[in-house]
Amino acid sequence: MHASQVAPPSREEILRLLRTRFSHRHFRPGQEDVLQAVLTGQDVLAVLPTGAGKSLIFQIASQVLPGVTIVVSPLLALMHDQEESLEDVGVEVAVTNSARTDTQNAEELARIKTGEARLLYVTPERLTSETFLRELCALPVSLLAVDEAHCVSEWGHSFRPAYQALAAASRRLGRPAILALTATATPWVRRDIVEQLAMRSPEIIVRGSDRPNIFFEVRRMETEVEEVRALRRLLAPDAEGAEAGGPSCDEQADEIYSGAGIVYTATTRAARETAELLQAWGVSADYYHGQRAKRDRERVQDAFMAGDVRIVAATNAFGLGIDKPDVRFVMHLDIPASLEAYYQEAGRAGRDGLEARAVLLYRPADLGRAAFLAGGGRLDRADLAAVCAALMEHGEITARKLASLTGLAQTPLLRIVAALETEQVVGRRRGRLRLLRSTCDPDAISLEAEQRRRAYEASRLSMMRGYAETAGCRREYIMNYFGEAYDPGDCRQCDNSMRPGRAARTLQNGLFSVGAAVRHAPWGAGVVERATADALTVLFDAVGFKTFDLALVHERNLIEPCDEGV
Repeated sequence: MHASQVAPPSREEILRLLRTRFSHRHFRPGQEDVLQAVLTGQDVLAVLPTGAGKSLIFQIASQVLPGVTIVVSPLLALMHDQEESLEDVGVEVAVTNSARTDTQNAEELARIKTGEARLLYVTPERLTSETFLRELCALPVSLLAVDEAHCVSEWGHSFRPAYQALAAASRRLGRPAILALTATATPWVRRDIVEQLAMRSPEIIVRGSDRPNIFFEVRRMETEVEEVRALRRLLAPDAEGAEAGGPSCDEQADEIYSGAGIVYTATTRAARETAELLQAWGVSADYYHGQRAKRDRERVQDAFMAGDVRIVAATNAFGLGIDKPDVRFVMHLDIPASLEAYYQEAGRAGRDGLEARAVLLYRPADLGRAAFLAGGGRLDRADLAAVCAALMEHGEITARKLASLTGLAQTPLLRIVAALETEQVVGRRRGRLRLLRSTCDPDAISLEAEQRRRAYEASRLSMMRGYAETAGCRREYIMNYFGEAYDPGDCRQCDNSMRPGRAARTLQNGLFSVGAAVRHAPWGAGVVERATADALTVLFDAVGFKTFDLALVHERNLIEPCDEGV
């Protein structure tokens, strides 16, 4: 049941609530604009930088909207942290998730039903439960807030299949206003978020993704031995046997690398071995990955947050919900598969606004491993045939049963079901999949979407390699990637901008400025992501990122401008 709309509170009332209940004197850039749009019942997609206080928007909204605010959050630790912070300021909140017993979840839902709490946190998986949805349908829901909204997009760097059920869940809830929040989304991913959540004429509010206090740096390595030496020189310069390093890019570098930091690795083994190296050099360090026991993960996280552990070596399992303001550096020992993933992880540094660093120790040989890891969950005809056989045998089946019969993980299974739905071979009824035809021929099903996804993954890694190897301003490269023009000017906040004779500035005007809509004969519509003096990078719907020689573009008319944006 959708809560009836009432006149939104005045700005003075909102500011009073901000100060008295949440103890903030002012809104951060973008917060008030998003909140005002939400309070009028409008769908909103908000792209705000890491540390911009996205959660405060729906927390305030929950206190002034007439009905319940449901927050979809991907991580239990993130829910726990926000629950504690809200309790500290006297805001009642209910939380239901898999970490709680059925009795505890029922008690939390009862608090929402009685009006004791008006803010409900759930994981996306909870909204795939028919029983849970029936309970929520009896509630007046004013707002569905989707945190980390890039998880809904297959083109995003943290795709989570359960997010794709949120559009159907919102319809069951009476279609309340939807607020989608993310810190890292390219224009393509933004468009996909809007489509996947079935948002209605949303207001799209993008506030600069730039984190001006973070210095971006890439150090090229050729061997693992060089990498270990660099790690020791930067993080344990006083250790016995450490080699003397070259001069820092600025006077603050040594002090920054002596502070709290996160070292990201691609594998669980590398995380453990890195922590062991640091410990052997006398550094207070530990490691974190998803395969460690829960009690060990909690111990490491708590120790890091409290300052008892200076450095955590971790896989990408360590991040969401880690809101430690004084992280001075984030280091990557392995190149991530996309610039979105890299920038989100790098953005965990310097949330206190003070100087911080993001450094990538880049070995070109690591690109193959990054491509392999990014390619997980790819589909083939054998997988499709297994699903078709199960559907032919059962006719109607739950997704869980289908996964059990085929042995497929959730992500590839979801992609196969999506392909079958596109071909109108499969439909849904009361949470079950059912065959709509008498036959299900795997050879007749198009895998065009899968081929498109693979091309996009490969192109994202190519852009990540471009970041590592560019001679131009790295901050400008990142901003362009996210669809934002940036004038490097006197940047001096990346290693390339500190070097004499740095590369020429990119172009920001003319037919091929950043964000311009263009068309290429074979690949169709696209949008300019980057335009330098000699090259043009375009993001195409069909094939992802492609880079052209600018002279050839003009000579052969390879790219044509369009009248409207993409």
